[in-house]
Amino acid sequence: MFIGHYSVSFASKKAEPKTPLWASFIGVQFVDILFMIFILFGIEGIRFVPGFTEVNNFDLYYMPITHSLVGGIGWSILCFLIFKFVFLRSKPYSDSLKNKISGLIGLTVLSHYFLDLPMHTKDLPILFDSGPKIGFGLWHNRTLSIATEVTLTLIGLVLYFRATKPGTTFGGKYGMQIFGGILLVLAVATPFFPPPLTIPEFSIQALVGYVLLAWVAGWLDGKRIPIES
Repeated sequence: MFIGHYSVSFASKKAEPKTPLWASFIGVQFVDILFMIFILFGIEGIRFVPGFTEVNNFDLYYMPITHSLVGGIGWSILCFLIFKFVFLRSKPYSDSLKNKISGLIGLTVLSHYFLDLPMHTKDLPILFDSGPKIGFGLWHNRTLSIATEVTLTLIGLVLYFRATKPGTTFGGKYGMQIFGGILLVLAVATPFFPPPLTIPEFSIQALVGYVLLAWVAGWLDGKRIPIES
């Protein structure tokens, strides 16, 4: 799962319009951001195996810190605490609103595991690397994988547009629609991209992509107007 993860980011805006979209974009990819850093230093591991699945060549053989269920829970709690006590510390919000926004950010982090589950091969640990690993393997079917990513992204975009209304500028009126279209194109095109050849190439490209998408999402979100419930 790649683009489909952002469906949760868009949905979080519907759950609470004050949730910053840049933060939920980082949230849904937080464990992948860590993974890309960890593989650079040999803390976790990936092998590139041609034809491993129809979608990609990723043999994700060791990632208990970032992609285990217990790891996902731990990272989500950490992100909840960081967001509440660092990013929202100076905001003039009530404690209940701070808890709600931070809780949504924490849930975006945890959502990564559950959206990876249908896509991955059996490489997602529950507790430790030596224990059971699960994954339903949709990556073995390119058509179903793309359809899943596109469907989830569309659902998220619909929820987002129901939670916000256009701003007065061009970006406010049309920016998010253009961005959403780009995301849908990426959801379809990504399985056809040339596979990475080295870990640094893979890691750096991914990290740049995650940061760039989060920045653009936050910038365009700031040009739209939240619809308060």
